[in-house]
Amino acid sequence: MAWTQLPSGVPVTRIRATATGTPDRYGNPVTAPVETVLDQLAAFDPGGSREPVEVGRTATVTTPKLYFIELVDLTDADSVRVNARTFTVEGVPAEWQDPFGTPVGGMVIELQEVSG
Repeated sequence: MAWTQLPSGVPVTRIRATATGTPDRYGNPVTAPVETVLDQLAAFDPGGSREPVEVGRTATVTTPKLYFIELVDLTDADSVRVNARTFTVEGVPAEWQDPFGTPVGGMVIELQEVSG
């Protein structure tokens, strides 16, 4: 059976900074966030949380992952919105190989959210 969609996945919105075409007064490109709902649903692994010790700050770092059955257009420069929370993409998205012979089994996207 070839899957093209997870039956019970979650929708993912990609947030990508895109040049507006009008540079600022110093000639630097100006970007604006563009939100796009991806065609593929994803499996969402909520991951874990840690509270790093830092003087004067009470931070919580959450590290979930997204699993896709097919390749999706996400890069390490993007952010995503899943379940009404916004995460940054950490590192280059990884392609995993299908052990049953197809060239690519899907993608794993590591995410991060820092609060506090």
